[in-house]
Amino acid sequence: MTADLTTRVPVAPVEAATLCEHIATLAHERGTGFAVARFAVYDYREIRSSLGAPAATELLDRISERIRGRLEPADVLSVLPDGDMLLVLDNPDGLEDRLHDLVREGSGWTSSVYGQLSAGAAEALPHDDAETLLSRASLALEEAGRHAPGSVTVCATSMLTNARQRVSLDVDLRRAVEGDRLTVHYQPVVALPGGRIVGYEALARWPDQERGWVSPDAFIPAAERSGLIGDIGLRVLRRALRDKRRYGACRSSWMSVNVSAVQLDDAAFTRNVLRALDQSGVSPDELRVEVTESALLASARSRAQLIELRRAGIRVLVDDFGTGFSSLASVRRLPIDGIKISRELLHDDEPGMPDPTVVRAVRLLAAGAGVTDIIAEGVESALEVRTLSALGMPYAQGFHLGRPAPASRALRWPGQLATASAN
Repeated sequence: MTADLTTRVPVAPVEAATLCEHIATLAHERGTGFAVARFAVYDYREIRSSLGAPAATELLDRISERIRGRLEPADVLSVLPDGDMLLVLDNPDGLEDRLHDLVREGSGWTSSVYGQLSAGAAEALPHDDAETLLSRASLALEEAGRHAPGSVTVCATSMLTNARQRVSLDVDLRRAVEGDRLTVHYQPVVALPGGRIVGYEALARWPDQERGWVSPDAFIPAAERSGLIGDIGLRVLRRALRDKRRYGACRSSWMSVNVSAVQLDDAAFTRNVLRALDQSGVSPDELRVEVTESALLASARSRAQLIELRRAGIRVLVDDFGTGFSSLASVRRLPIDGIKISRELLHDDEPGMPDPTVVRAVRLLAAGAGVTDIIAEGVESALEVRTLSALGMPYAQGFHLGRPAPASRALRWPGQLATASAN
């Protein structure tokens, strides 16, 4: 059967098992000089669910027919059970250009629906076996799927290594969560002028035995893709509220926790937050939730849950304000009480010097929207503190004013001056 596949364009896509055998044979006998590509139809599952199996089958038949019309005699195509298409290209020259051509020509209408393709491919490397080739093509397709429909990705040699590292990180993070090995550090928010501590931000931290302290920039995305972010967020909230109660002098300051779009899309989120508050004995007006602009705009459910939290007395802050779609219109229509201005928005080209024009504009924007809590993030020097204070910025947060620290250090002296240079 393999010999037949390499001598003609088949009149119909071959069976997936047959094509996989063909890839294994090529990998064993040739080693290199060919490529494996995988195509996916955008929203294929939704098309099949909403329009039915006959419409989905017609779509795949039309697309595969159009693709086969662009193939060389030794190329081989198969439609997989999940609706993707697998293709062996006998000649890998100009691989990316060929993929773009096949995606463009293969996408199109049936009688009832438009099918838009994306594609990923891997060129055979020495010592590749069929499983490795197929894995690399699938990884490339996943990467293409992160972009707009119609995208094409050719697998780089590092993709498989990076994917294995992501899987390893996800596995270790799950074990850390199940073993309750994540901890919480607290960074102060101070009032300007003076530097009096008025609040704390609770930050999840992961001390791993082999990796050391894992950056939140690495493990928070891992938590979101693995479905752990809701569990981690609730653990951080409960720990923060418990620590707030434990350190009695801390009751005069607020506590804020970060909330992702994934958490806000969970129908039980608000109920869980209010239950944790009730169990802790902490007053709702002592709690802040920090969300990004993208999370605020993610869905109607997200906004509804934030409105419900505000009705309960919890205040909502927009984190990293200025890195998304900041506008007076968006701030006015969103359920928020405060903004945390990103360091990128605050600073011009002069190092360490906040841009007065930006500070004044943000203060006017906030006042016009009825937003009262304005916090400058990323403050790293006494000069920044003095400049922000002179410009009327009410609150600030940053390494100069206090680094994140465990509760035993961070929460022991609330209300004090965060640093002598904050004056």
